Amino acid sequence: MSDQRLVNAGIRGKRYEDGFRVMQGRREYVTYPENSSIRIWYSDIPWRYDVHEHSAVEICLTLEGLVDYTVLDMVYHVHKGEILILPPDTPHALVMGENSSRYLFLFEPETIYGMRDIKAILHQLNRPFYICEGSDAQNRIREMLLKAQGIYERGEGMWNTACYGYFLRMYAVLAQHYLSNTLSRRDMMHSVDPEVVTAAMGYINNHYQEPLTLDDVAEFAGFSRFYFSRSFKKQTGFSFKDYLSEKRLQAAMDMLIRSNRPIQEVAAESGFGSVATFNRVFREKKGCTPTQYRAIYGTY
Repeated sequence: MSDQRLVNAGIRGKRYEDGFRVMQGRREYVTYPENSSIRIWYSDIPWRYDVHEHSAVEICLTLEGLVDYTVLDMVYHVHKGEILILPPDTPHALVMGENSSRYLFLFEPETIYGMRDIKAILHQLNRPFYICEGSDAQNRIREMLLKAQGIYERGEGMWNTACYGYFLRMYAVLAQHYLSNTLSRRDMMHSVDPEVVTAAMGYINNHYQEPLTLDDVAEFAGFSRFYFSRSFKKQTGFSFKDYLSEKRLQAAMDMLIRSNRPIQEVAAESGFGSVATFNRVFREKKGCTPTQYRAIYGTY
């Protein structure tokens, strides 16, 4: 569609190096390369996208730094290596700050959603999937996305079909790791709904700086600590303790890299109860002290 036709239709079109971002109100009409229904954007420019929605599935893979997504009333802090998958027609906004980069995958889902076994679980795919660093699912899905991006970038023959092959595999991994239909009947009787676990993850993301406990989050979710803990581990691949620790470490690493704030402040701001605990956990997880990490990776 030409610039003038966009204007005549009351649609805003912003030109990018390889296409348009076409908007009508908050509705985005994703433009794709010829004979395809996939677009993969790379960006390392700080940017803010206001609330919008589109028919495409959107996947954010953060390469460096942090991308913040607001999805309805939930905030997802997508750190380096982490992945956020949004279903079609989901209102969302995002902010990417300085020293950050990401791949954004956009594709129309009809081909995948038409698969019979995926049709059977479609109601469970109608929610965001926030995939944390370090889980088996994260490693596998990240590898698939990077392979799809490589095919897209090289423009290999039948690249659109080849990319969809990796997206199909991604949905198989999602089902195997996160969806309750893959659990046994006995497990399902004692599991927390996936939407509740997602809400609990958002609660942790927004309160990790506080002295948060398993009982606090289980109460927020409305389940006993036993059932909540069991379901949280089953659906995310992390125990509550490990997930909380990882979020605090990610926040601490960002501060260490991007500022010269004292270690005591970094420990407090990232939710660790004391500098001694911070140093111990950091060394256990990263193999060095916070001071050493800053000396190696700091950019301030």
